[in-house]
Amino acid sequence: MSGRGWSSANLRIVGDDPTLWTTGDAARLLGPPELSPVQVRELIRVTGLQPVGKRRVTARGQSGRHARVYWASDLIRAYDALYRVVETTTAATP
Repeated sequence: MSGRGWSSANLRIVGDDPTLWTTGDAARLLGPPELSPVQVRELIRVTGLQPVGKRRVTARGQSGRHARVYWASDLIRAYDALYRVVETTTAATP
């Protein structure tokens, strides 16, 4: 494990599997209310979700490192749990 929490060296490269989302995919598809990619990364950090692979971004005409992907179902569950907490908190506020 690296000093940042986990190592991406062992993550496999995945194709465009619709059940695997990047933070950008999640930001576009989750909501309402929508989250920014930064907020999605924070949600991942807080919930401890681990990436299941990496997606090549060069196939889309971009350069840089491969984007980490997460199970869409895990991101949806984490988002739903966050949204329930926000609803409960705002409903309880006088």
